[in-house]
Amino acid sequence: MIKNIVLSSFQIEEIKKKAIEVRKVFGVYEDVPIASDIFMLLEKNNIILCEFPFQSSGKSHIDATLTRFETNGEPIIFMGLNTSLHFDEQIFAIAHELYHFITKTGKSYTEDMEEDPLNERQADRFAAELLLPGSALRTQVILEFQTEHITSVQYLRVLRFIARLQCEWWLPYRAIVNRLFEEGYIQKELFQRLYKMEDRNEDSLYFRIFKALDPNKHMLLNKRTGKKGVSGRAMEIILLNYEEGLMPDDEFVQLLAMFGKSPEDFGYEMSVASEDLEEIKDLLGGMNKC
Repeated sequence: MIKNIVLSSFQIEEIKKKAIEVRKVFGVYEDVPIASDIFMLLEKNNIILCEFPFQSSGKSHIDATLTRFETNGEPIIFMGLNTSLHFDEQIFAIAHELYHFITKTGKSYTEDMEEDPLNERQADRFAAELLLPGSALRTQVILEFQTEHITSVQYLRVLRFIARLQCEWWLPYRAIVNRLFEEGYIQKELFQRLYKMEDRNEDSLYFRIFKALDPNKHMLLNKRTGKKGVSGRAMEIILLNYEEGLMPDDEFVQLLAMFGKSPEDFGYEMSVASEDLEEIKDLLGGMNKC
């Protein structure tokens, strides 16, 4: 299991350095939340974002994935994002895949398609460090508790503190609990108590506290957006390929339909045979179940 892998002090320091370097490259200071601006980091890295609400099926589950295509020039990088995730999970999934992009690791860069648990654990830690740097977390802890040792006696106060962190930094609840534990601010007993909290359950204490503190952020971060779409650059590639005769009408219609678009949206007038329309409906129905 990935969560059972313990990183060495050296590995953690290397990950922290990478996260800080990425923030510096994009002019984001350590005390400034990235939040939804992470989508802009993809654009600046020329990563084409493809969003689709894939559903879990059996043992199959997709958060996000990086795909690399070799070309005569620079390789083209696509990131697929599962928008059936809650919005805070989507942000974390993007940060996780950015680690693979920066370090050139993962399925997109190796012939072996099996995931490396250690590499995945490092990507998770990088995502956490990128979204909530250790220095920023320490400052928040000291200002709130006047100490680096948070005890279970302060349980309700800790829950309110986590909710405020989530409002500002946009990490999932359990990612913040992990950050507090891995940085040594809470001990194992309190960590386990916090971690087992069903934070998205309407009857849970944390759900009520977070919603009471900031109902708008609570709604935003707990929303499954279900968005379908691609970045403007990717859409332009699709349109150009069609205009240059590299894509037949039915494939063009199917591809646009995947992202909730139609040829008419871009000024094309075409008729599609009824049997082709049924095929498109069947295709989209199958994708929604995958």
